[in-house]
Amino acid sequence: MGIFDLFKKKPKVNGIIKYLNLENWWLNELNDKEREIILITYAPMGTEKSIIEGEIYSSSQTHLHFFWGLIGWFNKPELRNIAYKLIAKAESLIDQNSAPLDVHFLYGAKLEVCYKDRDLRPNGLELAIQACEQQIENAPMAIEAFKEQYGDDLPAHKGYYQLAIVLEKQKRYSEAISLCKKAKLQGWAGDWDKRIERCNKRAKA
Repeated sequence: MGIFDLFKKKPKVNGIIKYLNLENWWLNELNDKEREIILITYAPMGTEKSIIEGEIYSSSQTHLHFFWGLIGWFNKPELRNIAYKLIAKAESLIDQNSAPLDVHFLYGAKLEVCYKDRDLRPNGLELAIQACEQQIENAPMAIEAFKEQYGDDLPAHKGYYQLAIVLEKQKRYSEAISLCKKAKLQGWAGDWDKRIERCNKRAKA
């Protein structure tokens, strides 16, 4: 390090990054190229640098909500290296106070990224299955939160759905049937009966 490097100032960070106290992550855990790509790629309002500009004094956005919304913008082959860094940071922020729906949607975003890489990375399928299992483990808490906010009818569940597909493709029919029964019992929307019937037939073939 040259003497003049000691006097270099870090770029000023505002916006949602500052509001969520993520300046250290932004400046020290990402490199210049990664920051540039994020600013260019993530522009939901059509404004570059929107996440580091402007003063935010109040927001309902949480750390996890910010990250699961961000991750989806990087689910392209040439950008997934950044998606994995975002996922890792987000997972490190999960604690007992995390909102169940934020955790639910974060694992859903992780699943989408990892499943796209299931045949492209040595551990791609393993990571996708892990994301399914993480979202399934969080399901009881997510159910309560969904019902409290949106009523009794639950939506589809990516983790249950994708893991059922994987198990069926691997001819692990009894496990697939058990999983579908669990998803149906919890009330998640889906064609569980059809999948159970199909797996039963294939198991007997």
